[in-house]
Amino acid sequence: MSKKNQKISSDRIYEYIIDAIRQGKLKPNDRIKEQDLTEETGLSRTPIREALGILLNEGILIQDGKNGLVVAGLDLVSITKLYEIRELLESEAARLAVQYASKAEIEILANVVEAQKNIAKTDVVSLRANNVLFHQTIYHCSGNHYLYKIMQNLEKTLILLGESTLAKENRANEVYEEHLALVNAIKEKDAKKAADLARFHIHQAYKIRLERILNSK
Repeated sequence: MSKKNQKISSDRIYEYIIDAIRQGKLKPNDRIKEQDLTEETGLSRTPIREALGILLNEGILIQDGKNGLVVAGLDLVSITKLYEIRELLESEAARLAVQYASKAEIEILANVVEAQKNIAKTDVVSLRANNVLFHQTIYHCSGNHYLYKIMQNLEKTLILLGESTLAKENRANEVYEEHLALVNAIKEKDAKKAADLARFHIHQAYKIRLERILNSK
C-alpha cells in the first residue's frame, strides 16, 4: 500500500472510531481490538495501528494494563472543568463576534438556527450536527483563528461525553430559543448580552450532564 493510500485508510479508521464513540456504539472503557476493526472495515492492520496511535496521543483512547486499548472516560471533576473552559471560550467567541462578524456571517449564523426548525426533534444525530455547525460558525465570526483552533481541539474531548444533551425531552426547543437569542444579541451589537447568553447556554448543557451523572448513581 502506498503512503498516500495508507493515510487515507488510517483517516477512515480514525473517523470510524470517532463516529462510533459519538453515536454511543463505543462507550467509556470499551475495549478496542485490532482484529475486530480489521473484520469490520476490511482494512489491514498497518493503517489501523496508525489510527489507534493518533487516538491514543489525543487521549480519546487510553492504555489499560488489563484490557489493552480502551475508550477513555471522563469523571465528574473532568466534566466540570471541561464545561468551565467551554463557558469561557464560548462567551469570549460571542463577545468578539459582536465586534467582528460581517453581515454575511451573521446571516449564515441565522440560517443555521433557522435550519434547526426543519429537523425532527427525535433526529438527535442531525440536531447535534446542526448544533456543532452553529458553534463552529460563532467561532469563525469571532475573527480569532487561535480561539477556533482551541475549540477544534476541545471538540475531540467533547465526544467522550457520550449521548448529546439534545436527546433530553424538550432540550431541542430550548436550544433553538437560546441560539436565536444569541444571534439577535450579535445583530444588536450587544457584546455583554451575547457573552452572557453564550455562557448561560453552555451552563444549561452542563446541568443536564450533571443530572445524568447523579441519576445514574
